[in-house]
Amino acid sequence: MSQPDRTSASTDTPLNWGSATPAPRARDLTGASLGDFQVDKLLGRGGMGEVYLARQISLNRLVALKVLRPDLTNPTYLSRFEAEAWSAAKLNHPNIVHIYSLGIFEGLRFIAMEYVQGTNLREYLIKKGTPDLAVSLSIMRQAGAAVGAAGEVGLVHRDIKPENLLLTKKGQVKVADFGLCRNLDDDRHHVTQPGVTMGTPLYMSPEQARGQAMDHRSDLYSLGVTYYHMLAGQPPFRADNALALAMKHVVDIPIDLSVHRPDLPPELCKLVMKLMAKAPADRYQSAAEMLRDLSKIRESLQVSALATATGFAVIDTTPREVFSLVDANSKSKSKSHTRPAITVAEGRPVLVRPRALFLVGAAFIGLSLGAVMGWSARPKDLLGVDQSARPAPPALWIAPDWERIAQKDSPASQYRFAQLQVTPSDRQAAFVAVSGYFPNDADWTSRSYIQLARELFQARDGERLKAFADVLGTSTHYGRNEVLTQVILLGAAALEGDAEKFTGHFDNSNYAVINKLFDPGIVDFSLEIALRLKGDARRFRLSKTVQDGLTDVQAHLIRRLMEIKRRDLQG
Repeated sequence: MSQPDRTSASTDTPLNWGSATPAPRARDLTGASLGDFQVDKLLGRGGMGEVYLARQISLNRLVALKVLRPDLTNPTYLSRFEAEAWSAAKLNHPNIVHIYSLGIFEGLRFIAMEYVQGTNLREYLIKKGTPDLAVSLSIMRQAGAAVGAAGEVGLVHRDIKPENLLLTKKGQVKVADFGLCRNLDDDRHHVTQPGVTMGTPLYMSPEQARGQAMDHRSDLYSLGVTYYHMLAGQPPFRADNALALAMKHVVDIPIDLSVHRPDLPPELCKLVMKLMAKAPADRYQSAAEMLRDLSKIRESLQVSALATATGFAVIDTTPREVFSLVDANSKSKSKSHTRPAITVAEGRPVLVRPRALFLVGAAFIGLSLGAVMGWSARPKDLLGVDQSARPAPPALWIAPDWERIAQKDSPASQYRFAQLQVTPSDRQAAFVAVSGYFPNDADWTSRSYIQLARELFQARDGERLKAFADVLGTSTHYGRNEVLTQVILLGAAALEGDAEKFTGHFDNSNYAVINKLFDPGIVDFSLEIALRLKGDARRFRLSKTVQDGLTDVQAHLIRRLMEIKRRDLQG
């Protein structure tokens, strides 16, 4: 199993205008026991202390321990430290790191909190660069929901930044480190003193830089700066020192995001720039207000995808050559798409302005990861689109150039063509073309999804497998493809060596889950996953017990496949 890149707590030093004294280093507690917690290893150091990976013995679970520096024992620092636990403990939200307990052991004060496996947004940007639009929209939605939940109970985070946006392996965003929180209804948490400004100058709001009173709109500003950094690939301001940088937030107007990213939808650029307005009154007045606009942007991308899939000419789309840039695993990024292109629709030239709508298919990934959006939750009127029309098939983003595959006269012929007559390099596009050309044929579309998932699995493309599952989970195809969605996620877990997740899914009430599989293609795909896991047993160091479990599941899957085929022969 790969080791996580980052713990659930930020370790950046708060900005202190009046002191440049480096923080003294405490002793390394690796191997020590702090009451119920056995310390495993040091994860990071910060201005207030160290963060360790530990195991809570009584509950046998991994936690992150944030241990206060021994020299920070004055009432101000202790109040700040305890404020983190008091503030975050009030929040029970899937996008916020959970606080388990606040403790003291032999004079050491610590917070035990949720240990988040994955990375943070800052490290993601360093390693992979600017995320695809769909991933960016998902991060924006989840981070905004977390800030909104805090604002609703009167909490201001005060240090929203990429380092504090943790990204789990399942695509979930969790906001960490409420150590700088201030409870607007509780003076004991208002611990900022004159001459000390807490926060990170790259992302702090103008009122925070001035040391003025703040409310939840300050977090919205910092969220906007974080979004800007994520989308533009760089923060809006840079300076030689912290004070000069903070003053830029007070005085300077940032370069419009659209200058850095002319390919983005203009509405998205306006949303980010509105979050970064100097005056709080000019910003969004709540995270909910911002999220409503973000939802409209996602819906507009969905409508554009629908128009493209149903053959209508679309203004403000992207030339064919830009579509080829969409690849969840590609590290190359398009830096400029400013040149207009001409296409032809119904015999007439149409001006096509290049924007980020080349990611319209991929935008489905960002449609509420972690939330189920069924047909009944769909907006009543998608900007005037015919209500009888179905949304664009959710798989088009996987191979945006699917239209280069020749169209056949029926979905069955299209599927057989993908199965038997294309080269391996074209197979993904060929299976996507089944749903692209015949979006209303649920049977053959579902069959093509199974084969498409198998192609991604065979290519060991775990990231796009998870994205595909997320897309199916937020589309009108979910009801029919619910079981396939679950198996796709099992395939992605298998590529990471998580055999327990695979066997645990099927080993339920004497394999009742397997007995509910009716599609031979899904059973066959499940068998392929089991075989891959067994083949990777040495690589992932799977125990004998786990391997035996895989053999057992494999036997039941084979039996189920035979039952389905026997039933088909009989009827």
